Amino acid sequence: MRRRSIHGIASDMTPLIDVVFLLIVFFVLVSRIVDEDRPRLDLPTPVPAASRTAEPGPRAIVNIMGEQDLLLKLDGRQWQGDHAVLELQKALAVLLRKHPDIAVQIRAGRATPWSQVGPVLDAARRAGRLAGLSGPVHVQLAAMRDRSS
Repeated sequence: MRRRSIHGIASDMTPLIDVVFLLIVFFVLVSRIVDEDRPRLDLPTPVPAASRTAEPGPRAIVNIMGEQDLLLKLDGRQWQGDHAVLELQKALAVLLRKHPDIAVQIRAGRATPWSQVGPVLDAARRAGRLAGLSGPVHVQLAAMRDRSS
């Protein structure tokens, strides 16, 4: 028969505690670095879009129409095709020279792709520079409901 040892198995916990402390220090340092890289932003509080109305005052209304081919309308004039955005930009520049405080409201259907809306926004910005405005053009976006719904 074998004799059992009275002594239990002993393990040294010091290396394990050292590793845990090193991991804690590592994660504390990394979390501070990540916080330092993020810029501080003072963002406005969002307001539900359905409750907002357009600001009063004069405005130029640009309608974006056409599902496949881009069709733009402004003050009874319309442009279609590849040069529609450029022609709209020229017309907006003339309008902004006459009325520098006018707001540009861009209206499009909810299903209108961003590839049609984005260039119109850029054209409004460039029209302000062409008109010689010192500040940015005030632009409002409006998503229109489909008549069928």
